[in-house]
Amino acid sequence: MTHYNADTLFTKFKGQNYAEEANHQWKTPLAVHPVFLKNPRRVEALVFLMMIALMAYYLLQRMYRQALPPEATAKQKRTTSEIILRAFSTYLLLIEHTRVGRVVHPLRLTKRQRDILNLLGFLTPAQTLARIPPRPPPE
Repeated sequence: MTHYNADTLFTKFKGQNYAEEANHQWKTPLAVHPVFLKNPRRVEALVFLMMIALMAYYLLQRMYRQALPPEATAKQKRTTSEIILRAFSTYLLLIEHTRVGRVVHPLRLTKRQRDILNLLGFLTPAQTLARIPPRPPPE
């Protein structure tokens, strides 16, 4: 049998709220604009896609928290997907239409955005765009 002191036990009790909040997201209806689907299979597909999106949302949070170093602050350890995604809400790609086609220019990342991508092991937008082969010119 494991024994905990009062501080540890109280901390574990307070942490229960995070698990309850995650479960709450699964149980409540997600905010979706009215969609008129004539086929029940399409409704099932939409619900399935929403479930996948919600799983990806929480996976992002989990990956971030697991990648944090042991000396991370308590605030960093409580970082949510919402906070991570909000850090990129101001990021833009500049799309230029030229005679030979569309050219996409990634703008500079902030330090916070770069730190998040590095911690998660994700490529920067510039690295991702560099991997996409150019379209052949129209004939």
